[in-house]
Amino acid sequence: MSHKRTFARGPSAYRRGKPRFPSSGKAFLIVTEGEKTEPNYLKALRDRFQLNAAEVEVLHPEGTDPITLTKKAIELRKARRKSAKKGFAISYDEVWVVFDLEKPHDERRKLAVQAMRMKEATGIRFAVSDPCFEFWLLLHGEYTTSSFPDCDAVTKRLEKHWPAYSKGHPPSLLFLEKLPVAVTNSQRCREHHATSGGDGNPSTKVDILARSLNAATRSHLQFQLV
Repeated sequence: MSHKRTFARGPSAYRRGKPRFPSSGKAFLIVTEGEKTEPNYLKALRDRFQLNAAEVEVLHPEGTDPITLTKKAIELRKARRKSAKKGFAISYDEVWVVFDLEKPHDERRKLAVQAMRMKEATGIRFAVSDPCFEFWLLLHGEYTTSSFPDCDAVTKRLEKHWPAYSKGHPPSLLFLEKLPVAVTNSQRCREHHATSGGDGNPSTKVDILARSLNAATRSHLQFQLV
């Protein structure tokens, strides 16, 4: 995607600082429900792809329900578009909202549907995990379609593959190198629910976000994803 870049002239342009343009040519905004786990993973993945904060902004706002998160993404996207018109940035190419469907499951699902159907949210993409983001991490180590009652159960299973896991620690580079496995496992899991009539527990769409980030980096840094 090409972007028209217009720079302000005169003394005021220098007082405002340098424009924030991503070297990759694409700009992402990722708004996360989690304060630690999701940002830690996504920032580590950003580093693995050698993208910078201007290319991939990962933000955790106040509030954790799907509607609040989506409204924040809408607000930030609108502000970025205004800045782009002044020549100090480019509009986000992709805006993502990352959240879980952990219990109370029915209530969260209802809020998720409402968020996705908001008129202002058109174009925003959603990486939803059921029951939680930790299931995406688990898929780096194994494939399973066994349902989980809550995130604690997922975490217990995850610790078999990541013994030192905690919400405050980012994944190792060795763990991130298993991303192609996680992408394949995530696709298989969704296909399982689609063909068996499952309720989506467990599943995740973080792999779709990972694919977008993978495509945004330089070719020699990309994973070979099928």
